[in-house]
Amino acid sequence: MSFTKALNGYRRVATRVGDSLQAIAAREMGDAARWPDLAQINNLMPPYITDDPALAGSQVLLSGAPIMLPTAAPPSTGVADAHSMFGCDIALTNGRIEVTDGGDLRLTEGVANLNQALRHALATDPGDLLFHQGYGCPARTLIGRPGGEVNNQLAAMFVARTLRADPRVARVENPTADIQGDGIAVTATAVTVDGQHLPVGMGMNNAFSD
Repeated sequence: MSFTKALNGYRRVATRVGDSLQAIAAREMGDAARWPDLAQINNLMPPYITDDPALAGSQVLLSGAPIMLPTAAPPSTGVADAHSMFGCDIALTNGRIEVTDGGDLRLTEGVANLNQALRHALATDPGDLLFHQGYGCPARTLIGRPGGEVNNQLAAMFVARTLRADPRVARVENPTADIQGDGIAVTATAVTVDGQHLPVGMGMNNAFSD
């Protein structure tokens, strides 16, 4: 896709390597949640933006190509409100709800909330949630299976896919998995839509654990 000039009411910016619509919406419009607007304006379909020329087409941008944005978007400050970008939820410890000394539910917000959400997704087996059958990470299903390093690589791929499924994550770097006995240790770096590098790591066996 190319533009010789910006249309009335719109402006154009260049996409970047590793970009996502969420990252662009956060960077240029101040709100990652507005990424569907970009998909509609530019008539894009998943994966929307790619670094692979073989996947680029009329409805998938190749990174580096321009993308149209509304001119009414506020100037980018490079900083978005963490609460609105990453949300707020009930704090959990090993899957159990935390409470304050006063007996109220303890909350987690901002990047800490995203970290909790990513860890929860990794520790959940697909199919565990009745109305969200696709939610979770199948890496733990590889525990005890023959395959050695091949299974480690497959588990790392599952980890990356699970983290990327969260719209607050722009990309995933250096996913690893190490299956030992009846457990598995996974690590990765989730790059958030506002460019923060969030290390995510945990050990899992047949129970929700750190």
